[in-house]
Amino acid sequence: MPAPGNSPTTSRVSGTQSIARAVALLRAAAQSNRQGSTVAELASRTGIDRSTTHRMLKCLAKEGLLGSAEEPMRYFLGPLAYELGLAAAERLDLRKLCRPAMARIAELTGDTVFLMLRDGYDSVCADRLGGHYPVKTFVVDVGTRRPLGIGAGSLAILASLPPEEAEAAILANECRIDQFVGMSAAHLRRLAAKARTEQRAIMDVIDVKDVQAIAVPIRAPSGYAVGALSIAAIASRMTARRRTELFGILQREAGLLTGTLGSSAWLG
Repeated sequence: MPAPGNSPTTSRVSGTQSIARAVALLRAAAQSNRQGSTVAELASRTGIDRSTTHRMLKCLAKEGLLGSAEEPMRYFLGPLAYELGLAAAERLDLRKLCRPAMARIAELTGDTVFLMLRDGYDSVCADRLGGHYPVKTFVVDVGTRRPLGIGAGSLAILASLPPEEAEAAILANECRIDQFVGMSAAHLRRLAAKARTEQRAIMDVIDVKDVQAIAVPIRAPSGYAVGALSIAAIASRMTARRRTELFGILQREAGLLTGTLGSSAWLG
């Protein structure tokens, strides 16, 4: 029986709110997983009062969804979160999921299509597919890992992150970013701001002359970017009119993928 003064409806609302708060804390912890987050930082990011945040973090850590390090106490994703992620990955093969979309894009445009996936503060080229245009632009090999923001697909992912998370990624990768010709943390911030406003990333391909790329993020139903679709082509093909056309194609396919990610047929 419900406690005196608590109706079943009230109990259900309270339980749902607790779950929503726990998920919000896990998401906030994931944003700064490498260095961890304090109670105050997590309370600020989620809008949950500090005492409730502290109590819920202790519970999540006890269950293994969070881990902690002392002096000062900082929280990060725990072993159970990792185990759940592995189990989900078996069901959610993003490379396999995105292949049909990539094939459609390559067929429609004739150009080379890339799938970039996020891995912490890095992006990884998970797949690529060439179109029928005779000049191939295989500018990134499958398996290539780069800091977030280096390359159009990677930039699209970076620009889709909350500003504070994007800045944390740039600061964490600053020394690595400087190793790429023409890139710096300051320049990357400007590129990300532009891509965020335009909802797409367009840039010259780094270290490859006369090739440009355009990309859009692939978002999970929650709104978080899990990857990006990009098209690379020789610069002469990337007119303003054609970039608009390519953006429409990419945006449509990315939207369809978001819908598929949220479908019970795929996840269930």
